[in-house]
Amino acid sequence: MWRLVSFALLMPAAALKFPPSWGTPPEIMTMDYVPLAGGYGHGSSSLSSWIYKHIQEDLKKGKPQFPPEFGDVPKAQTRDLRLLPFGYGQGSGTLALWLRKRAKEVYSESPEEFEGSGMMKFDPFRSDEFLS
Repeated sequence: MWRLVSFALLMPAAALKFPPSWGTPPEIMTMDYVPLAGGYGHGSSSLSSWIYKHIQEDLKKGKPQFPPEFGDVPKAQTRDLRLLPFGYGQGSGTLALWLRKRAKEVYSESPEEFEGSGMMKFDPFRSDEFLS
C-alpha cells in the first residue's frame, strides 16, 4: 500500500491526462505540493494555476472540459443549479456529485481540500475573475 501511495504522490504532471486543447503543462514548476484545480489530485501550485486558467477559459467559451480519466459525464442530470467543486463554475447537483466522486476515486482529492488550499480566490459566479 505505501508503495502505491508514494507513487501517486510523486506522479509527474506529464503522467496526468488533460484535455488535448489545453496543450502541454508547464515544464518548470514551483516545488510545493497543493491540491490541484479540476480535481486532478495533488502537485505544484504552478500546475494548479495552469489547470485553473484553462478551466476558466473553457467556461468562458461555454464548453467546460473535465479530466479525461473521469470518463463520460452523466447523461441524465437534475435541473438544479449549484456551485460545482474544483473551480468548474455552476452546474447540476448530479454533475457536482459526479465530480466529487470521480476526483476521490481517480486522484484521491476532495473538494474541501482544494477549496481550503486558497487557490479559489474568485467569485464563483463570475468565471472571469481568475486571481492566482
